[in-house]
Amino acid sequence: EIIEIDDELSSSTISSPIVVKKSSSNSNKRYSSKFKKEWLSIPLFSSFFTEVGLGDIHRHTETNKHKQSTKAAEANRTKSLDATFGITTTEFNRLTAVEGAMVFHSVKHSHSYIYQGCTMDMIKHCFSDSHVGKNISCSRTKAREIACNVLAPSLTDEIVRELRDVSSFSICYDASNKGNVKMLPIAVQFFSRFGIRCGILDFIEQSEESADAVFKNIKYVLEAHQLKVEQLASLGSDNTNVNVGEYHSIFSLFEELSPTLVKGTCYSHVLHNSVKHGNKHLLFDVETTLLKIYSHFCRSSVRVRELKNYFDFVEQEQKIRWLSLLPSIERLIAVHPIVKSYFLNLEDECSDLLLKFFTSRESECALHFLANILPEIQNVNLLLQQEYTTGVNLHGIISNLLRKLKSRLNDEFFGCKVSQLMEDYPIQEIEKLHSSFKCFIRTVIEYIEKYFHKYKLFYQSISIFAELEIDKIEWKRVQQCCTFVVNQIIDFDHLYDEFNHIKSKYIDLKDKSGGIGNQVQSFITSNLGSSKYVNSTINHVTELCGDCEVEDNLDPTEEQEDDDGFDDRQQDSNIYKRKKTTNGIRTDHLWAYLLNGERTPNLRKLIEFVFSIPASNAYCESIFSHMKYL
Repeated sequence: EIIEIDDELSSSTISSPIVVKKSSSNSNKRYSSKFKKEWLSIPLFSSFFTEVGLGDIHRHTETNKHKQSTKAAEANRTKSLDATFGITTTEFNRLTAVEGAMVFHSVKHSHSYIYQGCTMDMIKHCFSDSHVGKNISCSRTKAREIACNVLAPSLTDEIVRELRDVSSFSICYDASNKGNVKMLPIAVQFFSRFGIRCGILDFIEQSEESADAVFKNIKYVLEAHQLKVEQLASLGSDNTNVNVGEYHSIFSLFEELSPTLVKGTCYSHVLHNSVKHGNKHLLFDVETTLLKIYSHFCRSSVRVRELKNYFDFVEQEQKIRWLSLLPSIERLIAVHPIVKSYFLNLEDECSDLLLKFFTSRESECALHFLANILPEIQNVNLLLQQEYTTGVNLHGIISNLLRKLKSRLNDEFFGCKVSQLMEDYPIQEIEKLHSSFKCFIRTVIEYIEKYFHKYKLFYQSISIFAELEIDKIEWKRVQQCCTFVVNQIIDFDHLYDEFNHIKSKYIDLKDKSGGIGNQVQSFITSNLGSSKYVNSTINHVTELCGDCEVEDNLDPTEEQEDDDGFDDRQQDSNIYKRKKTTNGIRTDHLWAYLLNGERTPNLRKLIEFVFSIPASNAYCESIFSHMKYL
C-alpha cells in the first residue's frame, strides 16, 4: 500500500486537499520521505529538528520573512547555487568547458602543467574584460586533476565501449621510467567504425619488470575492463627476451591462453638495431667518433666559440640512436674541412681516435656511405611509425626496403661521392672499403630477415587489404587470409557473398561524386572532423599533419636494444618533415566507408583482425615522449 500526498501549495492558500490513493501496481510505486520521531531523541539533531505539518508550512508562507525572501528571489533569478562564483549557470558551464578544453589541448600537444598554469594567468590579464577570461582558474594542480580524473576516465570508457563491439584488437605495452617510478602504459589498436584507432587502455606503476609480473598486470587490466583474451589478435612490444623470448616470456605466457596469437614485432626497433650491428663491419666506429667530437666541445664554451660553424652539432644529446646519427653525419660532412683542420691543429690535445679519423681517407668515405644509405632506411622507419601503418602494409614496406638494399649490394653502389673520393685510392684500399660496405649492407639485410622471415607468409597474405583498388582483390586470396583468423568463427559462404557485395559497391561508387577519394574524405570529415583525415596513400612516402601534429607523429620510438629510452623524435622531425600527398586515401578509411551501414559480419571480422595487427610499437612508446613534458 502506497500513500501519495499531493503537497502542491499556493503562496497563500492550500489549493488542493490531501489525496490518499491505494495502488497495487508495482510500476506506479513512489516512495515518499517520512519524518521519524526517534530523530528528536538524537542530541545532534534535537536542537533544530521539529515535526511540522501542512498547517505549519501554510503559516510559514504567511510570514513577512518568507514573503521578503520570495520577492528577493524573483528579483534576482539569475543567482543560484553557483552565485558564489559570481557568474550565471550558463557562464559557469562555459567556464568549465573552457578549462576542460584547455587541459585537453595541453595534454594532446605535450604541454606541461606548469605551462598550463602560466597560460591561464596570461589569459586572465589579456582578456580581463571577458567574464570567462577573468574567472578562469586552471593551474598545475587543477589541470592535473582534470586530466587524470575527468578526461582520462571518459576517454578510456569510450575506447572500452568500442573494444567490446569489435571481434579483434591488439595490445601494445612498454615499460619505462617516469622519474624514479617504473611505469607501464597498456595501449590498444583496433579497427573502429571509422578506421584504425589507437588509445591508452590503462597506465599502471610496474615496479617489477619480470615476465610473470607484466603478464599478470596486463591480464588484470583486460579482465577489469571485461575484455576477453580471445579477442586478442596480437601482442606488440619491443624485441627484448622478456617480451618475445621463446622461453617464459610475456608473449609465450599469453600464447598459452591464445595459441593463435600473432607476435607484434616492432620493426622500428629492428631497423635501428640492424644498422647498429652493421656498424661493426665499418673500418671506423663512426658513432664513437661523433660522441668523441661532441664531448670535446660540450666541456668548454671557449671551444664552442672557436668553432661556431659546429654549434648546431654540439647542441645534440650525448645519447645517440643509430638512425639519429644521420643528421649529425650530414652536419659533419658539411663542415668536415673546417673540423678536420681544427682538430689537426690541436696537436697534442687531439685524441688518438680523432687524429686517426681525420688523417685517414677511409673515414670520409665511410661518412658519405652512411649519408647515402641511411636515408633509405630512415624513410621506412618513419613510415612504420605512422599511426595508420599496420600489419597489412608491413609486407610491402619491408619487402621494398630489402629489394633496394639487395640491389645496392649486387650493383656495389655505395654513393657517387664515395666513388669520386676513391678514384685515386690504391686498389687494395678500394677493395677493403668495398668489402666493409658490403658487409654493412649484408648485415642489415640478414638482421631484418631474421625477424621478418617467420611471419612473412602471414604478412603477405593480409597485405591484400592494403590494396586501394578493391575490384582487383581475388576471392582465393581472401580465402587464404582467413586461414590465419583461427580465433574467430567465419562462415565462408556468407563471407563470399559479403565480399562480392562490397566489391560491387566499390565498383558502383568509385567514379561517382568526384571519385571514391572525395567520398571517403567526406565520410571521415563528417564523422570525425577534418583534423582526423590524413589524405595520403600508405604505399608512398606519406606525410604528417600540420605543424602542431609533427611532434605527435614523428619518430616516437624510444628504446634501443639495450633499452636506454632515448627520445630522438625532435631532431628527426626537424630533418625529415614531409608534405602529404593529395592523390590518395587511407585503406582503413576506405574499408570503413565501404562497410558503413552494411550487414557484413563475417567480412568485418576479417577486416577487424588484419587491421588490428601493429607494425611497430611507436604509439605506445610515444606516450613517454609526451610524459617528459608534463
